[in-house]
Amino acid sequence: MKQAVVVCHRGASLQAPENTLASLEKAIELGAEVVELDVRPSADGVLYVLHDATVDRTTDGNGRISDMNSAEIDKLDAGSWFGADFTGQQVPRLDAFFDACRGRIATYVEIKEGDPAEVRDMLAVRGMLNDAWTFSFDQAIRAEARAKVPDLRRMVLLVHVGSVERAVAQGAQILEFHEDNLSEDLVAEAKSVGLLTQMFYAGDDRKIFERAVRYGVEQMNIDHVEVFRSVERELLALT
Repeated sequence: MKQAVVVCHRGASLQAPENTLASLEKAIELGAEVVELDVRPSADGVLYVLHDATVDRTTDGNGRISDMNSAEIDKLDAGSWFGADFTGQQVPRLDAFFDACRGRIATYVEIKEGDPAEVRDMLAVRGMLNDAWTFSFDQAIRAEARAKVPDLRRMVLLVHVGSVERAVAQGAQILEFHEDNLSEDLVAEAKSVGLLTQMFYAGDDRKIFERAVRYGVEQMNIDHVEVFRSVERELLALT
C-alpha cells in the first residue's frame, strides 16, 4: 500500500465556496495534490470555473451563465452564500484559476461546456499540460477531446465504458470508479494495463474509504479529505 493522490472535488468545498480561488487555496492548505474544477463559457466566450448551468445556487445573481457576458459575471458575489468571510469571492475566470494553480497543484478539468482545445492551450502555455487531465459528461465533448487534443490526458468512468478493455480502446489514461462499482479485481486489471485508477466519492463513510485503500486505488476524488487521510494512515500503519 502507498498513499493515494488526493483530488479536491471543486476545491476544498466543505471549507470554502466551491470552485472559487478560496476553495483552491484551502485545497492547497489541506495538502491535496490535485484540484477538480468545472468549466463553462460566458455568452462572449470567456471560460469560467462554475459547476451549474445557472449562477443561482452559488452566487448572488440568477440566470444561465451562457446567457451572461463576462462583465456581468465578474460582478457576481460567489462567496457570501457560503459564509460572510467569503463575501466578494468572484466566479473565477479559468485563466486566472490556472495562474493560481501553476506550480502549486495539478488540475482535473471537467468540461461542462466549452472547447477542449481552448482548455488544452491554456494549460500548455502555462507549462501545466503534463499535470492535468480532463473529462466531460457530455459525449460530444469527450469525442471532441479525443479527436482534437490527444496530448491532453483524458479520464473515463467505468459506468460509461463498462470495462477496462473499453477504457483502453478509447485511449483513456485514467479510469474512475464509484462506490457501487469499485472492485478489487477491476482495479488490479486497470493498473495491469497502465491505467491510473481513481475513485469519486462525495461521502464520508470510513468503510468505503477502507475499501479504496485496501484495493489500491491510486487517486481519490473526494470532499472529505481529512476523513480519508485518517483512514489511510490507520491502514498504512498496519502494513
